[in-house]
Amino acid sequence: MSRTLESTLAGAEVVLHGDKALFYPAKSTLLVADTHFGKAALMRRRGLAVPSGQSQDDLQRLSQLVKEFGAQRLIILGDVLHHRPIAGEPFLQQFPDWLAKHAQLSVEAVIGNHDRHAAGLDIGIQWHAHLDMGPFRLCHEPEPVPGRHVLAGHVHPAVVMQSGADRLRAPVFWLREQVTVLPSFGALTGGWNIPRKPGERTIVVVEGELFALPS
Repeated sequence: MSRTLESTLAGAEVVLHGDKALFYPAKSTLLVADTHFGKAALMRRRGLAVPSGQSQDDLQRLSQLVKEFGAQRLIILGDVLHHRPIAGEPFLQQFPDWLAKHAQLSVEAVIGNHDRHAAGLDIGIQWHAHLDMGPFRLCHEPEPVPGRHVLAGHVHPAVVMQSGADRLRAPVFWLREQVTVLPSFGALTGGWNIPRKPGERTIVVVEGELFALPS
């Protein structure tokens, strides 16, 4: 087990990270998926006893990743926001400060299904329907695209591992022939148990460490 794992996708070298991120060295680009900023605030408004600070903690994690890789560009693969924020929400106060501290970093996102709730909201980043970069198509939904290897999010891939009575559910990088799905980055996001098939690679994330499940 280790915190990073080098891999080759569509002939390009990438680095998977145990904090649920992918780095593309050739473009000095850090990619994460499904941050769902503001989810905790929405849950608290609905009466659920959820602790505050989730968005701030996730922004700090992003800062650490940007510093570790020396990234010049950050691209979020959709669902940046969990809902349309309202005035006074912590994220709307924290995010401009975070951007100001990373003024040399280009921050962009592809639009996810949750981001459509925030149509017209300017949070200081550039939005795209999708992006092409090297051999990759950067999308939110993990659907194959002819001539490209898709990097996506959306499904929050996970697996359940069991040994006797002990069970562990963990997020994964799901590496398929034409599509790689990143685990959800946000701390309060759930997961979907993927159907594992022969020929696919599954890289499990446990406490910031990575290990590959047998095929």
